Amino acid sequence: MVELEIFAKLLLALVIGLIIGLEREKAHKPAGLRTITLICFGSALITSTALNYFDPDSAARIIANVIVGIGFIGAGTILVVRNQVIGLTTAAAIWVSAILGIVTGLGLYLIAIFSTILIIFVLFVLRKLI
Repeated sequence: MVELEIFAKLLLALVIGLIIGLEREKAHKPAGLRTITLICFGSALITSTALNYFDPDSAARIIANVIVGIGFIGAGTILVVRNQVIGLTTAAAIWVSAILGIVTGLGLYLIAIFSTILIIFVLFVLRKLI
């Protein structure tokens, strides 16, 4: 039964990652569909397994390290070109995708879905307004 719940979490994380990744892909950003999807999925996978197969302290440490590690990956997408900083939104999208994976892995499905809607609003709608 635990595995079925983990499967559901992973499926939702995959869909969330695909949604955010598709927006990034359509915007021709360096971290697109596959990258964002894998980050979201991987975060959900490690969170789900840590919660179910490790003690709570170990699970909390694993989750904290995912957040920090993804921050370093996101930092690699930030560039300074001709005194202009680019890639900050991509770095933020990478980071928030990992957080969405963690939230999904924790089983907070409605929060993950609602947050995804708000993030798509920020990425898509606000880009059109500016």
